[in-house]
Amino acid sequence: MKQYFSARAGRRLAMVAAVTAVASSSFALPASASTPTVHGDGSPLADTVQPDGVLTVGVDAPAGVKVKFKLDGTYLGQDSTAPYSWPVTTGAGSHKLNVRWETPSGREESTVVFSVAEPAAPAPAPAPTRAPAPAPAPKPAVAAAPKPAVAAAPKPAVAAAPKPAVAAAPKPAVAAAPKPAVAAAPKPAVAAAPKPAPAPRPAVAAAPAAVPAPAVVPTAVLQVSTAAGLKSALATARPGSVIQLRDGRYVGAFKASASGTAAAPITLRGSRNAVLSSGSVSSGYGLHVTGSHWRIEGLSVASAAKGIVLDGSKNTVISGVDVGTIGAEAVHFRAGSTDGALLGSWIHDTGLKQPAYGEGVYVGSAKSNWTGGVPDRSDRISVRGNRISNTGAEGVDIKEGTTGGVVAGNVFVNSGVSGANDADSWIDVKGNGYRIEGNSGSGTKLDAIQVHSVLAGWGTNNVITGNSVLGGVPGYEVWVQSAKLGTTVTCKPSGAVRGLTNIACR
Repeated sequence: MKQYFSARAGRRLAMVAAVTAVASSSFALPASASTPTVHGDGSPLADTVQPDGVLTVGVDAPAGVKVKFKLDGTYLGQDSTAPYSWPVTTGAGSHKLNVRWETPSGREESTVVFSVAEPAAPAPAPAPTRAPAPAPAPKPAVAAAPKPAVAAAPKPAVAAAPKPAVAAAPKPAVAAAPKPAVAAAPKPAVAAAPKPAPAPRPAVAAAPAAVPAPAVVPTAVLQVSTAAGLKSALATARPGSVIQLRDGRYVGAFKASASGTAAAPITLRGSRNAVLSSGSVSSGYGLHVTGSHWRIEGLSVASAAKGIVLDGSKNTVISGVDVGTIGAEAVHFRAGSTDGALLGSWIHDTGLKQPAYGEGVYVGSAKSNWTGGVPDRSDRISVRGNRISNTGAEGVDIKEGTTGGVVAGNVFVNSGVSGANDADSWIDVKGNGYRIEGNSGSGTKLDAIQVHSVLAGWGTNNVITGNSVLGGVPGYEVWVQSAKLGTTVTCKPSGAVRGLTNIACR
């Protein structure tokens, strides 16, 4: 039986003590050592001018501490996972960022000043010039309609014909003509005059049909081959933009802060030979997405502290990518990133710098990292059809505070193998209302799938069905902390050493 609260606490304290001891003995610096550098999107932040107020700040603090972030005197939150970082959103002007942490020898902190540029005046939108253009179109069409009608009457007397027709009625010969004796004129040929009347109808009907024709505008594909070109393309992206990466290595801090729309998402795509990197597994993100409605397709991310991080991104879909050789986690949906997906991708070789934090896919944030105690509602995330291998921590870690996602059809190989910080499973579910279905794999430290409640009201009403253990799972296929959590496990045979589950299946 697992004593998770006491055992985890003991192991974490032991780990922190060990890390602190190593840090104290091996990395102790003289009193004159320089203050750790504060970064903004992977580059030194002090005395810089940022192009916009959406960035991720970080600091090179020692492992095993909790780093607290404060902007302009307002507390933002804390990060207990190295490398330490926090998303910042602020306005134009000068700002002061303070970061601090406690060590056995006392408090350390660093304060930097930076500025955010005033937003550029928006360019005049071309749309208004298009809107009036169709308006005049009907006028010439209508104006032209009467002309053929007049032309069809060869005799000017026709215009006055109705009135004289009454006066001429006494003649019986006219009465014999059943058609509206338009003909005050004695010649029966005048009776044919009404026939041209239908002529204006086709002319009027054809005019509006041409108005909507110019509405469709083709989307241009922007070809990119350098890191500078990629930064520029990301900064100027608009709904419907398509950024095509040529094969090559792109090293830098890349941020996707623009937003597309449901009808016109922004696409960033390339082959597996187009590789984004921060340049080191010790710092920086391969790609930081803060805008919404993105499609990230085909490319690779390697040699970064964190792979692809989404902060507050809605409806973003990542598909067919390769994210590997990462210092901590590979893909992280956090800070209220909702309705996103990771599909058909290869996630591998994570936790190279910090195995305890080397998740393949990380959904939400731990309670200790919530801002102001408010849950990180990164809800309805879908993780489907991926291959997830050689992850130091869990293949998929679903945090408390998140709801309603799906983890389905993934293949896990040696995920959750380090055992550090209780990283000992393919999938760890601490959120509510998830469906874990049709996953398979082999190799882990303990269980294939675990369900925990680390906070009252969370870890409940999850459904786990149709998964397969092919070998290398010494514990259960599904281990649940308590039968009272309302977890549904579908009955079936299992390849796990201890069997399907420690609770009643149905």
